[in-house]
Amino acid sequence: RATAPPPPKPVGEMNLIEITEYNKIPSMISRDRWWLFTWFVMVPVTIATGINAYYVESEHLSHDPPAFIPYDHMMEQKKRYPWGDGKKSLFFHPKYNVIKGEGYVWQAKEEDVE
Repeated sequence: RATAPPPPKPVGEMNLIEITEYNKIPSMISRDRWWLFTWFVMVPVTIATGINAYYVESEHLSHDPPAFIPYDHMMEQKKRYPWGDGKKSLFFHPKYNVIKGEGYVWQAKEEDVE
């Protein structure tokens, strides 16, 4: 563990320039330590977390969503959205989001085909 060396003389006998130069030593050690921590710990951890999230989500998305159950508190919509047909939210995905009162779009299309 890197620490600052002891002061060359008692602090009461040091002038302002000597005190300033002595106080820069711990900050340099700290700066170097944070630089190493950032590049050799945090960057690899961030990359590993991104890879893990990718694999977990790709496994999750390979399954169909659960069966649609029209709960009352989820189907309540006071007014229509101002875009499109007014039923789909801004970040709507036909496989993972439901249309209120109708269910999943992909399930409705399968029922129409049958």
